[in-house]
Amino acid sequence: MRQPHETASAWAPAELGNHRVRVHVEDGARPAWVPVPWLTPQHHKGSGVVTTAGGEEVGRAHAAEGGYVFAPVLGPGEYVLYYTPYRDVAKPQYPQHDYLDPTPDLPEGEPVRCLVAAWEARTEHDRYTDMERPAPPQEGLLVFGESREHPVRMRALPARWLEREPGPVRLRAAPGEYLAFQIGVYASRPLRDVRVESDLPGFTCFTLGGNDHLGRDFTRRLDVPEHTVQALWCGASNSERDFTVTVTAEDERPHTVAFTVETAGEPVTDAGDSDPARLSRLRWLNSGKGRDDTVVRPYTPVTCDGVVLGVLGRTVTLAPDGLPAALTSYFTPEATAVGERPTEILGGPVRFEVPGHDWHGDGVRVTAHGTAAASWTSRLRAGALTLDLDGTLEFDGTLTYRLELSAAKAVELADTRLRVPLAALPYQMGLGRAGGARADLDWHWDVRRNQDAVWIGDVNAGVQVRLSDEHYVRPLNTNFYHQRPLVLPRSWHNEGRGGIRLTRDELLCHGGPRRMAAGERLRFDVRLTLTPFKPIDTGAHFTQRYLHAYRSAEEAAATGATVVNTHHATAVNPYINYPFLATDRLREYVSDLHAAGLSSKIYYTVRELTTRAPELWALLSLGDEVLAEGPGGGAAWSREHVGDGRLPAWFATPTDDSSLITNGNSRWHNYYVEGLDWLVREIGIDGLYLDDVGFDREVMKRVRRVLDQRPHPLVDLHSANQFNEKDGYASSANLYLELLPYVDRLWFGEYFDYAAAPDQWLVETCGIPFGLMGDMLEGGGHPWRGLVYGMTARVYAGEGDPRPMWRLFDAYRVPQARMLGYWSPSAPVRALDDDVRATAYVGEEGTLVALGSWHDGPTATKLDLDWDALGLDPRTAVLRSPAVEGLQDSGVFSAYKPVPVDGGRVLWVSGPRTRSSR
Repeated sequence: MRQPHETASAWAPAELGNHRVRVHVEDGARPAWVPVPWLTPQHHKGSGVVTTAGGEEVGRAHAAEGGYVFAPVLGPGEYVLYYTPYRDVAKPQYPQHDYLDPTPDLPEGEPVRCLVAAWEARTEHDRYTDMERPAPPQEGLLVFGESREHPVRMRALPARWLEREPGPVRLRAAPGEYLAFQIGVYASRPLRDVRVESDLPGFTCFTLGGNDHLGRDFTRRLDVPEHTVQALWCGASNSERDFTVTVTAEDERPHTVAFTVETAGEPVTDAGDSDPARLSRLRWLNSGKGRDDTVVRPYTPVTCDGVVLGVLGRTVTLAPDGLPAALTSYFTPEATAVGERPTEILGGPVRFEVPGHDWHGDGVRVTAHGTAAASWTSRLRAGALTLDLDGTLEFDGTLTYRLELSAAKAVELADTRLRVPLAALPYQMGLGRAGGARADLDWHWDVRRNQDAVWIGDVNAGVQVRLSDEHYVRPLNTNFYHQRPLVLPRSWHNEGRGGIRLTRDELLCHGGPRRMAAGERLRFDVRLTLTPFKPIDTGAHFTQRYLHAYRSAEEAAATGATVVNTHHATAVNPYINYPFLATDRLREYVSDLHAAGLSSKIYYTVRELTTRAPELWALLSLGDEVLAEGPGGGAAWSREHVGDGRLPAWFATPTDDSSLITNGNSRWHNYYVEGLDWLVREIGIDGLYLDDVGFDREVMKRVRRVLDQRPHPLVDLHSANQFNEKDGYASSANLYLELLPYVDRLWFGEYFDYAAAPDQWLVETCGIPFGLMGDMLEGGGHPWRGLVYGMTARVYAGEGDPRPMWRLFDAYRVPQARMLGYWSPSAPVRALDDDVRATAYVGEEGTLVALGSWHDGPTATKLDLDWDALGLDPRTAVLRSPAVEGLQDSGVFSAYKPVPVDGGRVLWVSGPRTRSSR
């Protein structure tokens, strides 16, 4: 008997669904019954569309047991049943393919089975496999072996397993290949604590544990519901011999499966990694790549001089209790260099206080000092209370504290609080406040908001304070925050009693009153991140010009761009966050870009994952470790093959690419780092374009270590504005601040308000207080205001045209100039209008002045020019407006009269140099 099997056969429109059956009806007088052997898709409503063989719609079909029934209104002949038609009730990028409602016109009479000519799928990707044809429920415990070529795709028992011949399971592999295979477990009763073992050397079961993204070993207890198939994905190096795997469960006798390995083909030297279909890359889930103590460029090793610890441009002085007595920045006011003049961040020592309890301790003890980090401990006592402190300073300026408060006996506490005295720092961001001028704040925890951190600082000195405890789990972001919101820290939240107050003099993080039981422990974790991270390289910024398009190397170079970001949904990188399925074309394209003198970066991050990834089915076997839990739905593919329990994400229409949201931290991040290393070594990419980020700074450090293999690695971070209800009102710069030490450029784009006040531009859009610079996106940005902060648009999908500005930069040698913005005390040009800001680009031959106006319409402003700083004689200096295509015409102006400004203007100030400036 020929078993049901789908073949790929393209058709349009896609709304007819992904599956159809071609049938022949012999009895046109009675309803026709069409057998459909696959599982009903999630949320299917039992309705299909019937057409003639030529495509003319002739009626609807209705779900019946084992198939569908329809009335053959044209009599005997050929018909086509589309049994998964849908309509999209959402936007294309996040579709909701809603299956059609049934119609009331059920055909009357006893149905007659029609003859099936073919079961067909719209594409090979949509095709149902023989692992998606369910068998009737069985009794007892059944254990099956299965090859990688037939991944378990459903929770029902596959008919394939009951139909195949008995005997050892045959696996095929090349010499040297890492062998990936499955064990399938099914029982008519619940199974508890399923385990596996094997006589295969190096055997591992990925489903039952491994090494997490921090390198910690873990095991997973696996319980399996009744009448449910559970796949256990396993692997080992191909030892070219037969082996067995034994499955045990609580109160069950062991079941052993025999495997035989057929080794054939050419030997592989990379364990099979160059062919993702081999699934040898599953071992990357347990990789520790990049997890070491090396210091990445441009950072310097951590120094330790007694209680004074140093990193690039910043020092931390420890008090006897181990908390900071001083946080000091040596960055210049422009943040373009590390100088010698200190800027204090604190107004006094940081203290952890419990009112009514005076701490006594033995002092701080440095326990470790390496190139990448230094660590220390202290212990404080006050009556029945003990506070154990563990601190670490890392080379990027991240200062992490674990404060564990314990009680020897029951005690009532009036409060538990971290007091952070602050210097006169002018700006703030976070805790419900967009970036801007510093103001008093009284904030309380709210699970509806993705808020646990606040930044206070200036351009050259600042600190982000972030609170958590040992139960922290990274929330989902970018429209999905409410699917897995912030886990509120028990210590700081304290059932709503805790919060944060910011005043002119201090930041007070308080937990509120509580009772501690005898023996109880509370973790008050604090992370202090010192900014800026590194000196701004304005020369590199103005020479690195970005193109976001898949164009030939010649076309890309002709735009004036120097860096090409290759997105997904393109011929060389077709599927989101999995750039491994067109690598021959990608390698050739990267080589062409390099030959044209261009840097090549690709879209590759962790937030969602294409359903085209060969590892998808293995990842689904890991429960909610990698793929986030959710309500299902989304695109038809996810409904038909994944079903309930996952969170559908971005859909790329050019490549018909659906995806699922991944969790914030998981072993997929180990895979991600290994994948990046492979792309750097095998493809030669120069860096990453990160479109929002679903991982933490520990992974980001590993990413940067891998990229440091390239001579000039580049990472740019794009984010849509997340200060909205869906994203939990979190400013992107504050949300991602922990990653910014390893980023080279920002592109904060969609939904950013370029009409926002100058303080907001400075703090949360341009990146300057963090040692970065950025670009604009939304509507092309505002060219004049952007240039005040060194920002232009990029060449991308009609969102502005930066090329006139790029030509201006070259004509006036902006990359070689010194950038002095209005925030610098050394700024030689200032607008005498509070709603106009000026930035000077001071060069050897003159100064380019960028004026940005925040007036609603045309205005004029006088300028205050420091002629000595400019090195010019005011009697001979000339102010003129260079022509900038599409933005301004040329003109000449007086230094003593108001300069007309309509949105903004660029001026060139030049003349004979004074003697002192020569």
